[in-house]
Amino acid sequence: MNREPQYDLTLETSRLILMAGEQVLAYKKTIKDELLHSAGTLKEWVSFFNYNFDEFKAIDFINKTTDMNYNKQILRYFLFDKETKTFVGSIVLQDIDLRIPSCEIGYWTVVSAQGKGYMTEAIQFVTRYLIETHQFARIEAYIDVKNSKSIQTIERCNYEREGTLKNSDLSANQSKLINEALYAITTPIHFK
Repeated sequence: MNREPQYDLTLETSRLILMAGEQVLAYKKTIKDELLHSAGTLKEWVSFFNYNFDEFKAIDFINKTTDMNYNKQILRYFLFDKETKTFVGSIVLQDIDLRIPSCEIGYWTVVSAQGKGYMTEAIQFVTRYLIETHQFARIEAYIDVKNSKSIQTIERCNYEREGTLKNSDLSANQSKLINEALYAITTPIHFK
């Protein structure tokens, strides 16, 4: 019988606290404020920041993504600076497939925290956590080929580019087809 893994809802790196689940609601105001402040910049790459992103949508996003029963195939970590407790970004694990096990990783950093290495630190930690604690065999990222900053980040985390998927998705604002770079990190497979 396959049991669902129990993911840690709090992880810590040297500079960050990563939180998932209802505990994040204690930081709802700071998250909302940073989301609203960053929406204009992030909407180029992240679709939910499009479509008149406002306070109501920010709060709805926080409420839905912290409800662990909302979708069992998605786990979203909210990232906070350890010293200041400010919200700096998010990592989402989606399309979790326990048969392999594998998932897709997605990420973004709020404007005030960009360029400080927070996301590289968080991705490296979460990747190690999934491989060492939950024996993930594959973690992949799909990135718009024009998003050079995101590509640089995932490459710093030692993900390997497996190829380019042509006309594979719509842009964040849903206005045109895009090509995506497929990156992955894999572990050796041992059959028993």
